[in-house]
Amino acid sequence: MAESMKRRGIVYSFVVAFGAALLLALSLGLRTPAQASGPPLGVVTREYEVLTIPEATAYAIYTNNTVIPHQVWYRISGGDALYRQRLRVYKENAGPRPITQLPPESELWQELTTNAPGRWMPLPLEAGIFTYYFDGDNRPTTNSPWRDAFGVRVKRTRFANGNVYQIAFEDQETRDDNNDLRLEVALIQPA
Repeated sequence: MAESMKRRGIVYSFVVAFGAALLLALSLGLRTPAQASGPPLGVVTREYEVLTIPEATAYAIYTNNTVIPHQVWYRISGGDALYRQRLRVYKENAGPRPITQLPPESELWQELTTNAPGRWMPLPLEAGIFTYYFDGDNRPTTNSPWRDAFGVRVKRTRFANGNVYQIAFEDQETRDDNNDLRLEVALIQPA
């Protein structure tokens, strides 16, 4: 009986040590240097003029290059809003829709209900035709329904490995500061 207990104790110790080593390896493996510092963009090669779209409620970024794989990264970079903000990210395996139309809810990837700055979040590496929608919503009170943004302002910068879009949403029809919900989106796809 004592020998059986001794073997069981050794096996139990081995299982606990293996589990601890596995958890440590997973936690270190999930924090790759690219995720800690952001998307691998390279050097700036071109800056584009700011584009303001007053009738847009969301902004779509798409790729139609079926040969070179791509990856999208995004993060909320801040905002100066009077109302509560919400970012919804959609990913659709199709070309872009009209500027006031979003994909069905089944294509919703993530929903964030804040405009506080956050970390870079990568989407899976893909190949083919994809469109990514970034929808900024707001609501005056906790109990009121979410409403669409009253416009979008976008600044695109081309880097060696892709494009970065600085996207800002407006939450009031009468204002034009477009800074209530700001985010950065990177489409990594070398030219």
